[in-house]
This record gives sequence, C-alpha cells and structure tokens, in this order.
Amino acid sequence: MKRLLAIATMSVAAAALSGCSTLPPVDTRVTVAADVAGDVVISDIRCPRNQAGFLTFQANVVNLRSGERGVEWKVVWLDADGVEIETLLSSWNKAMLAPNEIKSLRATAPRPDAVDMRFYIRRLR
Repeated sequence: MKRLLAIATMSVAAAALSGCSTLPPVDTRVTVAADVAGDVVISDIRCPRNQAGFLTFQANVVNLRSGERGVEWKVVWLDADGVEIETLLSSWNKAMLAPNEIKSLRATAPRPDAVDMRFYIRRLR
C-alpha cells in the first residue's frame, strides 16, 4: 500500500512539474468569465507536443444549461520566460453549444518554443 501511495504521489508531482500536461481539476491556466461560470465547465485539459514539436491544446467545454449557449474562447501561448507569443491565432473563436452538449476545443501553438498556455472563455458577444 505504501508503495502505491508513493507512486501516486510521484505521478502527481511529475504532472505538476511538466508545465503543459493533464492537470488536476483546478487549473490556474484556465479563466472562465463570470458571465458563463454557472453555465459551462471546462474538463479534460491536455497540452501535449505534436510530432512536429508544437504544443497542442485540447479541452472539453460542457454546456450545463438545458438551452443553447454561445461562447467565445481563445488560447494565449507563452514562451519560457512567461511572455505572450504574439500571433493572430490568439483571437477569440466562437462556438455554439447545444443543450447539455460536450464540445472539444483545440488549438496549436504558433511556434515550437511555446512552453505553456492560458485558456479564456466567455459568453458570446
């Protein structure tokens, strides 16, 4: 039992130190605007490198409402110094969610030197 606990503890520590990986349910890189906070949930956040060496963001947005919900979302990519990488790809994207729908959102970093990201979601404007 102690061995299993040690392995689990090491796995959590490795995930926390790896920068852009599957993280625990509370991810400080994710900002959900107050205008949709009770209507949507972000889950299954992943950010692995693809075969070309670029980070790829993927997350599920879940519409908790029994009605349609429009959202806007964007991913801001950061370099090793934590500085935003300027790109046209960091603009707001639109998504319409059917009642109780789960939709996968994806984005790819503009440069291979991106090491982290920030994800933002708000009500469709």
